[in-house]
Amino acid sequence: MNTPHTIAVFGSSQPQPGSEGYEEARSLGGALACAGWTVLTGGYRGVMEAASRGAREAGGRTVGVITASFSERGLRSNEFVDEVIEVPTYADRLVRLITLAEGYVILRGGSGTLSELFLSWELVKNRSLPPRPIVLLGVRWKRVIDFLTGEFYDELSFSSHLNLLAFARDADEAVTLINRALKPR
Repeated sequence: MNTPHTIAVFGSSQPQPGSEGYEEARSLGGALACAGWTVLTGGYRGVMEAASRGAREAGGRTVGVITASFSERGLRSNEFVDEVIEVPTYADRLVRLITLAEGYVILRGGSGTLSELFLSWELVKNRSLPPRPIVLLGVRWKRVIDFLTGEFYDELSFSSHLNLLAFARDADEAVTLINRALKPR
């Protein structure tokens, strides 16, 4: 992939067109594209499709990272992906998504979304990657992080690294936070 200015969007594969989660991701994809960002996703359905669709509808570029193991089971990238990158395994997909992006926006999701969040956060925290914005989209994320900080502070001591996370109420605020962190002033 030779596309600069790429933001990864992480979230659930479950939201259907018309649902709140789908439309939120679609709005985000459009807002990112309008700001000049390429939208990078896991390439499949749900939030990934919605973000890609929104970006494409806004005239932007989209990239999807899919896995050969999923392709063997009949899963294909969504129709809104301009460029497909296929990697052998789910673990390779996770690493590729994280290392290709200049920043991340995380929406609601399940264990896959949590793994994307925590690996991104850890790699930025321990400087395995250069500093990159990690934006958590939606009011629920603040409660999740507050809970984890309160419950695991002693064992994980990640509360001192909370400054690496930004919280956005909506797509426009998420893009503002991304732009503030990455675009020259």
